[in-house]
Amino acid sequence: MDAKNWLREKLSDGELHLCESIREAAKKAGISMKDLKVARKDLGVKTYHQFDECGQTPNWFWYLEV
Repeated sequence: MDAKNWLREKLSDGELHLCESIREAAKKAGISMKDLKVARKDLGVKTYHQFDECGQTPNWFWYLEV
């Protein structure tokens, strides 16, 4: 499976997915970070930076609008 189809499948539920988890899963699936970056751009993946009562957290999420 190519990176674009793999990423589309991972994000197809419209939920927020921790980007570090997606990167780790891509690596395990044999997808390079370069190919993942291209797939992310091609699919128009959105990002969300989590904040809490103390301000920014280190958590970034990816999602696809469905």
